[in-house]
Amino acid sequence: MFVAIAIAGLSLAVATASAVLDRKRVLGLMRLMGMPVSVLRRIITREAAVPLLTVLLLSVGLGFLVAWLMVTFIDDTYQMTWPAPDYFTALGLSLLLALGAVTATFGLIRGNTPMTATRFE
Repeated sequence: MFVAIAIAGLSLAVATASAVLDRKRVLGLMRLMGMPVSVLRRIITREAAVPLLTVLLLSVGLGFLVAWLMVTFIDDTYQMTWPAPDYFTALGLSLLLALGAVTATFGLIRGNTPMTATRFE
């Protein structure tokens, strides 16, 4: 599971870095108009966090729903309980890794949005 989480974190970092590099001119124009780098960082973080949290919540919810359906249809005497605390620990570590992957790309924002990035040729 941790190998899959590490690969997903690396993939998220690459996708975020690609988004920053792809919009270098737009982000440079925003900086040229006076937008601070901290605001650009918040924008990039939200662009990565909203889909991530949406998919995470949907996956957890659908996983519990499918597990409940399978358990109750197999035998009515089986009961579902909350998962072990290790499950929530793994989810928390996954979210921290995702946050770390996004924050690792913050150096690209300052480095790729100077005034020279706004040249039109």
